[in-house]
Amino acid sequence: MILITCYDGPDLDGSACAFAYSELLKTTGKDVIAGIFNKLRMEARFAFDMVGANIADGGALARNTQEIILVDACEIKGVSKQIDPGKVTEVIDHRAVNQAKEEFPNAKIQIEMVGSCATLITEKFIEQNIKPSRESATLLYLAIASNTINFKNNVTTDRDIKAADYLKTLYSIDQKLVLEMFQYQSNLSGTIMEIFERDKWSNHIAGKDFSVFQFEIVGVEKFIKDNFDEIVRSLQEVQSEEKFDFVFATFVDLEKARNTFIVPSEEVGKLVGAILGVEFTDNIAYYPKIIMRKEIMPKIKVYFENEQASKNSTASF
Repeated sequence: MILITCYDGPDLDGSACAFAYSELLKTTGKDVIAGIFNKLRMEARFAFDMVGANIADGGALARNTQEIILVDACEIKGVSKQIDPGKVTEVIDHRAVNQAKEEFPNAKIQIEMVGSCATLITEKFIEQNIKPSRESATLLYLAIASNTINFKNNVTTDRDIKAADYLKTLYSIDQKLVLEMFQYQSNLSGTIMEIFERDKWSNHIAGKDFSVFQFEIVGVEKFIKDNFDEIVRSLQEVQSEEKFDFVFATFVDLEKARNTFIVPSEEVGKLVGAILGVEFTDNIAYYPKIIMRKEIMPKIKVYFENEQASKNSTASF
């Protein structure tokens, strides 16, 4: 049996890809099942409920599977610890910064720079001339719309648009679902620390350990106004407890198509400002257009690699 899964606690892109790719491979006669680890994120739960679809718990499946396919995931850090990297035979993702070849040596790797991994899965249906079910088509469409912020995000490619248009030709997909999905995922409940915990994510680049929290919501200004002090305190707590070199939060405004960044300190503000070309005042800065975490990561990588190269060059003299 082949298990198709994604990052732990997946968003809609990962879970939709797992669900739909499982359906595609089943039609070719393969023994596959889609499974997730931990709970679906809010927009994913909304989409699966809307189409009446379910996805299995990956825990028991991981122990009894011979092969694993990762979709919308290409790093060991972030997938469940129950995943055996040696069992991974295929990786499909769209992140520029990755170590997929090193971490999954037995896998066929497909990483292409599109806005949504769901685009890559949709293209596989097209290439094999297989029509996805209404459930898969709707989930894939909503995943593309979510990842591209309804095609306003600058990571959106012609391939994303073509894939979405193709899915709309198969079934009548209510466009109001996208707005409803955005509104649903904007209902952030609980303390800020509890909200951060749901997006728990970290990375290591050029000797630096850090975390970037990303939230895509309607009504960013009001949310920040109501919670600013708690956001800053929570970032300070995360950085201290996790011993990160730096940490910050990025809020994507789904209505105004721009970002707001919040940092825990002036020191981190200077660093993030240098990386992203923004100026922080009292722990907050604004970016005039949408920039996603997957776009921020290459900028962080380039910054620290250049910094290291500069140090090496200075040391050589």
